[in-house]
Order: sequence, then C-alpha cells, then structure tokens
Amino acid sequence: MKKLTVNIKLIGKKLSGKKSSSKTSQYVGMNILAALTGILCGITAVGFRFLVLFFSELFIVKFNLYLNFFHPYQAFFIPAAGGLLSGIIVYLFAKEAKGHGIPQVMEAFESLGGRIRKRVVAVKALSSAVTIGSGGSAGREGPIVQIGAGIGSAFGQMLKLNVYQTRILLACGVSGAVSATFDTPVGGVLFAIELIIREFKTKSFVPIVISSVFAGFTSKIFLSLIGQKPELIFSLPPYDIVSNWEFLFYLTLGLACGGVAYLYVKSIYAAENLFGALKLPEFVKPAIGGLLTGGIGVVLLAKTGHYLVFGNGYDSIGLLMSAQLSFALIAALIFLKTAATSFTIGSGGSGGVFAPSLVIGAMTGGAFGLIVNSVFPHVSAGFQAYAIVGMAAVFAGMSRATLTAIVMIFEMTGNYNIIMPLMLSCVISDIVAIVTMKGSIYTIKLKKRSVNIEHDMEVNVLETLKVHEVMKKDVLCFSTDLPSDEAMKIMNNTDQREFPVIDGRLVKGIVTEKELTGEYQKSPKKVSEIMRRNYNKVFNDETLEDVLIKNKSADPPVFIVVKRREDNVYEGMLTALDIFSAYREKKRFLFRKIN
Repeated sequence: MKKLTVNIKLIGKKLSGKKSSSKTSQYVGMNILAALTGILCGITAVGFRFLVLFFSELFIVKFNLYLNFFHPYQAFFIPAAGGLLSGIIVYLFAKEAKGHGIPQVMEAFESLGGRIRKRVVAVKALSSAVTIGSGGSAGREGPIVQIGAGIGSAFGQMLKLNVYQTRILLACGVSGAVSATFDTPVGGVLFAIELIIREFKTKSFVPIVISSVFAGFTSKIFLSLIGQKPELIFSLPPYDIVSNWEFLFYLTLGLACGGVAYLYVKSIYAAENLFGALKLPEFVKPAIGGLLTGGIGVVLLAKTGHYLVFGNGYDSIGLLMSAQLSFALIAALIFLKTAATSFTIGSGGSGGVFAPSLVIGAMTGGAFGLIVNSVFPHVSAGFQAYAIVGMAAVFAGMSRATLTAIVMIFEMTGNYNIIMPLMLSCVISDIVAIVTMKGSIYTIKLKKRSVNIEHDMEVNVLETLKVHEVMKKDVLCFSTDLPSDEAMKIMNNTDQREFPVIDGRLVKGIVTEKELTGEYQKSPKKVSEIMRRNYNKVFNDETLEDVLIKNKSADPPVFIVVKRREDNVYEGMLTALDIFSAYREKKRFLFRKIN
C-alpha cells in the first residue's frame, strides 16, 4: 500500500510539472489516475448501495414495525425523522451536501477549478442514505455523482494538479459513479460529457471512458464476491414497432413528457422557494418536507397497500410493468411523485432527482400507452413500451441531457428495438424544454448564483489558436547590462510596462514597472540585478488554452515565448490582453462565417 501511495505521488509530480515530463508521460499518468478514480468509484458505489439498504431496513422495516404496534399509519413520521437527521448532518458538517448534488458538481467544475471539499464525500453519502432509506422521495444518482466527483477532485487536490487536470478527474469520478451505480458504462461517459465537462476531446474523453470501465468492472467484482449479479434495472417484454402509426404516438408522447418535465422542474423550484422563505433553522426544514412526503405515502398505503412514493420509486415501476396498478392510480402518481420529490428535495433533503423522474416518466408513458392501447389496439405495442420511453423522455426534458437519456435507458433495459421510439420522444421532449424553460433542473439553480452554463457544446476557440499566431514580436527588450536609470527613461517614453531581458538571443528574465520604480532604485543598477528570474515561459507551438491552464495565477499576466526545441531562445511576448483580443476576433470571425 505504501509503495502504491509513493507511485501515485510520483505520477502527481510529473503531471503537476514538478518534474520535467513529456506529453506522453503526462497522458499516461492521467489515464492511470482515471483508472484509480474508477476503481474507488466502483467500490464506493457498492458501499453506498448497501448504506441505503441499511437505513431502509432500519427506518422502513424495524422502525415501521415498532410504530405499527401502536397504529398502522403512523409511518408518516419516518421520512420526517430521516429528514431531521439528514438536515442536522448537512448543517453541521457540509452545507454543500444539501439538495440533489449535481448543480454543486457543475459549479465546482465551472467556477471552483474542480475543487470539492473532501468531507463532502462522507457527508453526502451519509445524509443521502438517511434521506432515501427513511422514505424520502429521491434517488441515488445525484449523491453518487457528487461522491464520485469528490473522489476525482480529491486526487487532483492531493497531487496538486493544475485546474484542467483536476477538472478531468472530477469528470472521471462522475462517469465512474454513474457507470457503477446503474451498470451503464456508456451512459456514465455521456453523463459526464453532456452535463459536466461539455467538450469532446481525446485528452478528456479517454480518461472518462477508462474511469467508467474500471468502475463498472470493480462494482461487478464486488457484487459477485457477495453472491449478487448485476441485473437489468427494468425488464421489458419482447417489443417491436407494430405499425408506422406508432411514430405519431411516440411524437405525441414526447410532447406530453416535455410538459410533465416542465411541471416537475417548476414544482421542485417552487418548493425550494417556499421552504427558503420559512423562518426556521435549516436543519428543521427537511423534517417538514419528510412529514409531507410521509403523509402522501401513508394515504397511498391505505388505498393500495404500498407506499409507492417512498425512496427511489422503482417498486412502483415494477408494479406498473406487471399491470398491478389501475389507470387512475397511474395518472395520480405522476402528480403525487412530483409532489413528494418536491417536498423532499425542495426542503433541503439530500438525494437525486433522476430516479424520481424515471418513475414520473414511467407513469406518464404508462398512462399514455393504456389510452393508445384502448383507442388503437391493433396498431400499438403494449403500454410497457410507452412507459420505458416515457422514463427517458421526462429525464431528457428536465435535464437537457438527451443523448445520455437515450443511451442510459437503452442500457438499463437491454432492448435495442426500442431505440428509435426513445430517440424520437426524447428529442421532442427536449424541444419542449428549450421552448418553455430557461435552463434545466440542474442549471436554473446555478443561474441564481450567477453561474451561467450552456448546454450546447461549442468549439473551444482558445484550442484553435497557437501562441505564435498571437504573440507580439516587435517588443522592446532590455539587455542584461543596461543601467536601470536608462531603462526607466525608455519605459517612460513607451506604453510598454513589461520588458524581456535577453543576452544575445537567450532569455534571462523579465523587468516590469514595479522593479524599475521600487524603493531600492535610489542608485542605478544593472537590469540583471533587479530583473525577475522566475518568469512565465510558454512555447511558440502551444495553444492559448494550454497557456491559460498552466499559468492561471500568473503574476504579472505576461508570458515570454520561447522555441520548443531551443529552450530559452527568445521568440516574442504574449499578454493576457493579447489572448482576450485574439479570442474576441476569432469569435467574431466564426459568427460571421455561420451567419
């Protein structure tokens, strides 16, 4: 173990630039760290699964039996007790573990350099397991995404990697966590790309894939060791397109699911605003949300013998698929599960919104399928097929991660014949979401914090520009033996404020206005005596993106350009203003070209 730790630290030193290394060794190092992140995510996903089961056994089985000894319907106190305990844990140890987790991961990636506090992993796991296990209407995907992201981020911080590398490892944690939790390796990759990193480049795509594969493989090994085999989460009867008319039905279903996704998102944020306005301690609010959720569950228990809205809700999908729910109950669950999830998440409970969206989508598709079956019995497939498509379409509408929705539901069902209806309904639902909502269930929260995230992936302009295309060659340079008083006179007659110091063609340092006007300049000295020897050096063939990643905290924001194979041979100078101007001009060019 000690040897492994030493080797990981050596990889970190190479990646962080503490030891000189080639691009090849950096690339290999990142992929090794991606694999390690995946392995940890696989182990953690299995552990989190059993942690949820532990609290479910504790709250729903043992505590419920105790309550039933006095009265069979006092169980509505159970989600309230879990909400209170979860609220206290979050309030005391990590407030960012509140809610469904994915917006916090997106914010960490976008605004915090990929940094997530290490304690979030443990706090999120415990608080979410308590919330879900006690019957809160939430799923495992939000928590496990934040937990996986925290694992990847912890690697980056521990090894002192740069911002871009830390962000990649964060995304690796996301893909690994989703892959291991739902047995959807491709879906995990797409989840990380569409929602978190929002780029498609080899240097980020390959580590994300590696993490997803290692996480899925690790979870399978651990499950097999305890005698369990990964199974399809949802089973679908043999299915095929019965008639071409069905495409019209699936188009209509997509419209309906887009509307339901809108209702789902608006309900959760309405509940957040409502609970946010309550002048109560923050840790008390999840208990109130749990009480309301428990009330819905107990009413359903009295009517059907099942809670139905408690936890992730997969049991209710099973009842739907086996035709054990009436049409009226299926239609009612669309709104009851939406309300229960809004109370749980809106009050500050810790859990995901993905699993509840699948339940709501399944009920929407199931109800729609039953109507189609009754009106057009000879040209429509069974209602279960529409239920499966509805799951993906509601998720696509509320998250705007359409490709992820299509692939994940396909992987979770294992039925390729349903792929075309999935694609049609999901894109239609996405269109409805674009028209009706300014953002998604994940980004609306961030916009309130002035963190603006676009769902569409664009060309990274800075990746298309090389240093030699932007740098200035006609820059005044100082020689090492130039007296500082003469250098001061030169500076006063020009707008330039940073000057490379060269000896022949070799760069020796940099002198800025600060050195020339400092207190210690009362008597003339040579430039070589006052220059900064630690300057920001970049190569002429690097991209502007590489420059900014490696020199995010550059002071001053000035870069001396040298040749790659002739180190320290002066080529020119690059400033932050040069980078900004080049970026703006390239964007204008692309806009004119498109329009």
